[in-house]
Amino acid sequence: MAAFTEASLLDVWEAAAGLSAVRRALALAVAGGAEPAEVGDLAVGRRDEFLLALRERCFGTAFPCLVNCPSCGEELELELSSRELRPSRVDAPTVVAGCEFRAVTSRDLLEVHSRQELLERCVAGELSEAALAALPDALAAADPQADVRIELDCAVCGHRWASPFDIAAYLWTELEACARRLLYDVHALALAYGWSEAEVLAVSPGRRRRYLELAGTVA
Repeated sequence: MAAFTEASLLDVWEAAAGLSAVRRALALAVAGGAEPAEVGDLAVGRRDEFLLALRERCFGTAFPCLVNCPSCGEELELELSSRELRPSRVDAPTVVAGCEFRAVTSRDLLEVHSRQELLERCVAGELSEAALAALPDALAAADPQADVRIELDCAVCGHRWASPFDIAAYLWTELEACARRLLYDVHALALAYGWSEAEVLAVSPGRRRRYLELAGTVA
């Protein structure tokens, strides 16, 4: 797929801005290439693969991150790659304690109201006590992309931990920041030169920045 244009990015941002976290992730997955009619029934990890693809198209494969050590509070700066955020696929079993199960989907997250209900929904048949105890780990093994964790250690206190990485939240933060910058550019250049949104976005970012400087409106 081709990289997103700035106009397309604004369209995606506007469409997803008022949605809940799960519905927003679905909208972004569709923008990343998922089929609208099927995306709600994809395993959460499969949905998140589309979010990674969209992020790569919009912003590249490097993921700068800031994380606070949970032990001493030190802020750690690191850069992840797309490769690190795609766990190796394994042939994990889909039967636990005699109960057949499937991965969690976005539709499940939208329609259930408790952890117990979510687990019951993912199992074919009655959920035994043994299956209930083993199912969370089995679900994580069957869909590792749904719960990506990054192994970190603090250079200050030596604490080691696994930090969760939420691609939906990460991508949305970037999209929102980029959209706000673009809207500022459109607003400032429309006031300065009378250009339309389409005319502003047709100008390259470098030249646009120069026009903003000349107009004395650089943010």
